[in-house]
Amino acid sequence: MAAAQAIVNMVDSQEGEASSSKSLVERLKETPKKIIDFMMATTKNYLSHMLAIVKSYWPQHNLAPVALGIAADCSDQDFLGYCKETEQIAEEILKNLAQ
Repeated sequence: MAAAQAIVNMVDSQEGEASSSKSLVERLKETPKKIIDFMMATTKNYLSHMLAIVKSYWPQHNLAPVALGIAADCSDQDFLGYCKETEQIAEEILKNLAQ
């Protein structure tokens, strides 16, 4: 029971009156969605930051096609190579964000 309470408290601080009126089981059932919502918001912030960095170097480029995913003419092998190639850059960007 204490472990369940600790997990719920991490994602739901009971600041709102609605949370405080709910049972532990009700709050525990809501926990996965709250974790996913947090992850989505965090991912959106990082992606927005990354795209803004790219746009700062190439402001004339239309980044809208990026939302469609990998280019149709990019092979899986090429894409995996690009992922590997950009890992170090991603690490540097994360370091800069943490500062």
